This record gives sequence, C-alpha cells and structure tokens, in this order.
Amino acid sequence: MSFTEEIELNAAHVHSRNSNTTKFDDNPATPVGELPSNFDLPRQDETAESVIEFQHISDGSSFSSSIDSDDGKLPRFKTLQPYAVLIGSFLGLIVNLGLINSIGAVQSYVSVHQFQGYSASTVSWIFSIYLALAYAGALVSGPLFDSNGTMWLLIYSTLFIFAGLMGAANSVEIWHFILSFISLGVGNGFGMAPLVSVIGHWFSPQIKNSDNSNIIDDDDKLQKFEGINSKLGVGFSTGLATAGGSIGGLVFPLMLRKLYSSVGYVWALRTLAFVCLGCMVCSIVLVKERFRKERRLSKPSIQWNELPGKFVEFCKVRDTRFFFIICGGFFTELSLVLLVTYFASYAIAHGMSESDSLVLITIWNGVGTLGRFLPGLASDYFGRFNINVIMLVGYCLTILVLLLPFGDNHKVLYAFSVLGGLFSGSILSLLPVCLSQISKANELGKKYGILNFYLSLANLFGIPIAAAIIKHGKAHDYDNFIIFVGCLSVAGLFFWLLARARIVGIKLNVKV
Repeated sequence: MSFTEEIELNAAHVHSRNSNTTKFDDNPATPVGELPSNFDLPRQDETAESVIEFQHISDGSSFSSSIDSDDGKLPRFKTLQPYAVLIGSFLGLIVNLGLINSIGAVQSYVSVHQFQGYSASTVSWIFSIYLALAYAGALVSGPLFDSNGTMWLLIYSTLFIFAGLMGAANSVEIWHFILSFISLGVGNGFGMAPLVSVIGHWFSPQIKNSDNSNIIDDDDKLQKFEGINSKLGVGFSTGLATAGGSIGGLVFPLMLRKLYSSVGYVWALRTLAFVCLGCMVCSIVLVKERFRKERRLSKPSIQWNELPGKFVEFCKVRDTRFFFIICGGFFTELSLVLLVTYFASYAIAHGMSESDSLVLITIWNGVGTLGRFLPGLASDYFGRFNINVIMLVGYCLTILVLLLPFGDNHKVLYAFSVLGGLFSGSILSLLPVCLSQISKANELGKKYGILNFYLSLANLFGIPIAAAIIKHGKAHDYDNFIIFVGCLSVAGLFFWLLARARIVGIKLNVKV
C-alpha cells in the first residue's frame, strides 16, 4: 500500500467533532488532493498507535481520549488502566472513608482518658468539625478534580492526613486536638471527591458531552471503548472502591484496640499515620483521571482564582432530582455518621466493656464490606435507585425494630452490628452511583462537591445536637439518641423515594 493510499484509508475512519471541520462519512475514499484547506489530519501517537481527538465542551476547554486507529480497542496498557484506578481508589478510600468509619474508636478512647471530666457536647465539637471539613472539602476538590485531575489533590490529601494523625498523637490540650482534626478533615476533603468521582470516568457506560452527545459517536467504537463496563458496571465498581472504607473501618479499630494496650495511645496513632501514608502513596501512583482538560497541559498548577466561580453554584440546585438526592443523602448519611460515631459509647452505656464495644464497630465495618459491593452489583441489573431504596428500608427497620426496643441485650447488639452494617453499606456506595446517573461526566466532580457540602453542614451541627441529646451518657439518654437517628433515617428514605418518583413516577416494575 502506498503512502497516499494509507492516508486516504486513515482519513476514512476519522470522525471529527470540530464544528469548523468538514466530515467525510459519505465519501470515505476522498483523495488527499481533494481535501479542503481547513481539514486537519489527526496526529498519530507513535507510542500508543492511537488517534487522539479532542471533544470541546461548552466552557471552551476540551477533554482528550484515545482509541485505536484500527478497531477502536484501547492499547493493552490502557485496557488495564481502569483496574489500576479501581485498586488505587480502593486503597485511597481505605484511608479517607476508613478514618470516618472508625472515628468512633478514637472518640470513645479519648472521651474516657484525655477528655475525662469534659462534657460530651464539648468533645463532640472536635469530631463534628473534623467530619464537616471532610465532607465540605469536596466543594473545593470536586471542581478542582474536574479541571486539574487527581494527582495534586491526592498529594495534598496525603500530607494533611499524615500531619493530622501525627498531631493528634502528640496532642495534650483540647485545642491541640482541634487543630489536628482540622488538618485531618482537610486531608479527607481533598481526597474523597476525586477518589470516588474518578470511578465514573472509567466505568460509566455512557460518558456524555455537555451537549448530551456521546464522546464517541460510532456505536461500535463506543461499545469497544467502553468494553470494560461489560465486566464491571459502574455500580459494582463503585461498590468495590468504596468497600475500602469498610476495610479501613474493620482494620483500624482492631489495630487501635491492640495498640492502645501494647504501645499506648501515642504510638497507636503514629502507626495509623504511617499505614495511611503507605496506602495514599500507592493511590497517588495508581489513580489517574480518564479525561483531562486541555488547559491542564499548559497550566498544571491549581488555578485558585477560578474557584469562586466554580463552587459558588452550590446555591443553584435547580434540578429537582438532584435536590431530592441531596436531601436523601443529607438525612441518611447524618444518621449513619451519628450511629457510627456513638455506637461504641452506646454499647458501653448498656454494660459492654470498652474492648467489646470496639468489636461491635469492627463487625459493623466488616459486614459493611459486603453491604457496599453486593448492592452495587445488584444495582447494575435491577436499578441503582431501586436497590438503594430497598437497602434503606432494611436500615430503618434494624434501627427502629431491633436496636430501639432491644438495645440493652448484648446479643441483639451483635445482631444489629451485622444487619446494620449490611444495610447501611449502600448509603455511601450507591449515593455517587445514583448521582452519576443524573449527571454528565464533566459535572460529576462539581455535583459531588455540592452534595458533600450540604452533608458537611449536617455533620457540623448534627453531632453537637446528638451530644446534647445524650447529655450525661446514661442508658435512657442513648435511647432518645436512637429515636433521633431512626427519625433521620426515615426522613432520608422518604426523600430517596421522592427522587425515584421524580424520575419514573410511581411505577414499581421499572429499572432505575
């Protein structure tokens, strides 16, 4: 084949999206001599042997993606990239969600030792500030992820988390703990949004442009380019990634329980800091966004002056589906965070030892691993909103029917740890999946940040309110606390039902 004929053949397979570029779908054998002057041949990537094309979105920037020039398949090293991202996200969420899930193990210990003599409401502000920053940080990291990718956000996350844990290990005064947990919360805020949102880049079955068109307009190439989704759907892959939070919540309390008695509190938290450092370094290496904005190549640094215009839109929630998801997530995640934070203290108030109360948290998070990826797998077949609603019904029943009337029975507490951990797993794993179902790929980070901002408000004020309900920590005070948590879970379920109804109405036998 001659050089001219080869160019002619390549030109036949080019599908340009630029509005000022002529298309040749109807004339695949147009000779090179007849090509118009404004026609730009694609440039050939000599290493990946792939055609690079840029798809423009409404703000004037562009994302890039690559497909093989012959059959639309990704090169082998890029075929493996989704799995590497999944593993990296899993390791990163072991730290970011794992610390949130196991914060009760720290809270229960310092309440008895370092903060002995302080009221529960005073201690609660430390952890409420931490959780608020952990969620509110996504308001910044979400837009930054959309425009700058993952690497620098994860580096900042690693540094702040490590510094926060090291500071907490050496804290003596209450203001020391406040500063340390502020650093820890900022680190979680930088890491959580990119680690969760990046899954949608690689496993979302229909990546859209801002004009609601697929990035690849050839159905065969789109199917091949998205072939990885036939093996791992977005629900299952997100469930696998967020299962890292349950693994962290399972391992960290067990590790702290052992280290508290063997090496003391200081070295227990230092050891935790080094474990988190190792996981985050691996995550930095493995996690990579699929779509990069073109300006990132020339301006790799974070454009802080652009942030106000990016996240000020949090007040502009015009999509009623998004509004109901925010409300549903607000109440269900608040109930979950309060329950996980005070469950160990609840068990101690009902006669359990401190050591056994940490076992309850361990069981909760261990079973929660199944509660994250099994609903995710089912959601790919039966619908994400459907499975989420079913899991939330079970979650509400375990609180109101099992824990509330029989919480003073230690065997019931173990049973609740199993069932509650199973049903609550979908609260964190299916929330971003349901959000991705109503969002475009280049808006997912921003919307996830907006969602987490409102969740941060819930955590900021919810924990002090719960502490005020608990008062002096007597058994009947904790019973009132469980009623409060049960009401929050029912309210969350109600808004998730409204979100589903907003999409498909009152139809039941519909996959959504």
